[in-house]
Amino acid sequence: MNSNYIAFEGIDGSGKTSLIENLSTILDSQNKKHIIVREPGGTSVGEGIRELLLSHDYQVNPLAEALLMSASRAQLIQETVIPTINNGQVVVTDRSAYSSVAYQGVGRGLGYQEIYQLNDLAIDGFWPEKVILLDIDPKISLSRQKIADRIGSGEVDFFQKVRSGYLKLADEFESQFLVLNATKSIDENVNSICNWLEIDNT
Repeated sequence: MNSNYIAFEGIDGSGKTSLIENLSTILDSQNKKHIIVREPGGTSVGEGIRELLLSHDYQVNPLAEALLMSASRAQLIQETVIPTINNGQVVVTDRSAYSSVAYQGVGRGLGYQEIYQLNDLAIDGFWPEKVILLDIDPKISLSRQKIADRIGSGEVDFFQKVRSGYLKLADEFESQFLVLNATKSIDENVNSICNWLEIDNT
């Protein structure tokens, strides 16, 4: 295995959860100690921020959204991610700082570089080593959602911008990103992930 910090990224409804669960099962079968975290969230502070950010009860302006996301992330990195990796375990995360670059930087129009720099400060430069990006047409992904949170309830045009932000990141950080077609079968994508991460899935 060639990474201790793996992030799954993609727009809402792209299927991250299913692939994370499959990867976790494979790691368990090989006695590879790991934890799964989510962003925003992953700590008591982060989960409180998550509830505020995703609830339909609040109207959160774009800059406040970006700052709250980075605050949750700063807590998670220092409290959980770094200590876990230093203890020899693998961290698998459902979203990472790259999400904010795509969602708040590009989707909300706050600026690709500006939000990258904000999050680089928040996580003290501790970005995921490997990123699995599930790429999909927003019209398809949004139709998959049963219950959408506040951010996931955005319009198709918003998610088209988010998707373009993700693809820009994948292009800029090509060696760190694996871009998968999220409409392919779970088995096919799991095999691609395992090959890329150098994990035996026989």
